[in-house]
Amino acid sequence: MTIAESSLVFNVVWTGNVFDHLRIFAASQLDHSAARLRFLVNACPDDQLAAMERFAERYPDRVVEMIDVTAADGSMARHGDCLDRVLACRDDGEHFCLIDPDIFARGPFLPRLLGHVDRGAGAVTSGRGVWSQTVVIPAGHPGVNGEYFYTQDGFLFGAPHFAVYRRGPLDETRERWGVGFGTGSARHLPDEAQRRLAAAGLDYWLYDTGKLVNAFLQLTGYELVHEEEPMMQHIGGVAHYLAPTRRIVDDAGNDGEPDWSEWRGMTDRFESARFSAGVLRALVAGDPVPSVPSSLDADLTDRLVELRDDLVRLVDLYAEVIER
Repeated sequence: MTIAESSLVFNVVWTGNVFDHLRIFAASQLDHSAARLRFLVNACPDDQLAAMERFAERYPDRVVEMIDVTAADGSMARHGDCLDRVLACRDDGEHFCLIDPDIFARGPFLPRLLGHVDRGAGAVTSGRGVWSQTVVIPAGHPGVNGEYFYTQDGFLFGAPHFAVYRRGPLDETRERWGVGFGTGSARHLPDEAQRRLAAAGLDYWLYDTGKLVNAFLQLTGYELVHEEEPMMQHIGGVAHYLAPTRRIVDDAGNDGEPDWSEWRGMTDRFESARFSAGVLRALVAGDPVPSVPSSLDADLTDRLVELRDDLVRLVDLYAEVIER
């Protein structure tokens, strides 16, 4: 291995008040790697900024900086737009890295993943959510959601949750095809890129963060690898549950659950995110942890039971990081 973990800076997008609940996840990432973190602050209140600064003081030289990536109107910017912004203003050397805030590490999680990049791959991704039942785009589905990594015939779109890119191939791909992490529609691409995408049979209605970058990386001639790393666990949807862009408002004008809880196909993601958030809140408050929802199938129930045990250990291990 020639890639030094300490040379890597992982960009983490923090939204709203999620740092209160997920800072222990960042602590586990630092504990089980030599990599550094950059905090991208996205519509976070002042108390969260202060908490991030105190966290950085606990880990000297490991949190390199905090950059405000909030939209110009003060609203929460899209994930991909945040990554494009930091790409435009920062150069971390030979690699560009990202990791979701609701990923925690059980042990050293980088060596095997970095091995793919070390051997010449343009990028490696990882991070299937605990709730995800399939990583293959369903037949006839109009978009490439974040949780879908492969097409029906095996083309790899990869994951937007964890990634390490070689900066050279990434920049070449972005410049050649006019694509960015925030590009969510082929209609926003130059004509040549639209034709190339259609010719490859990859023309969908919508694309989640980084999906088009990953597609064109391969169409440019570079290899993309996806591998699940057992020492790394992505929950999925927790940040969107804790800090949604919109909530359901009842007749009395009171905010309820995130609006995405009513979207088609979101039941498992929503229930898993709500359960995980409830477990974290209970553990921090010293209250009994909630039971796994009874409406889920046996396989997902087993995964959430294991996740609950992981969260109990995590809160105990990083108790000093939590500010009660």
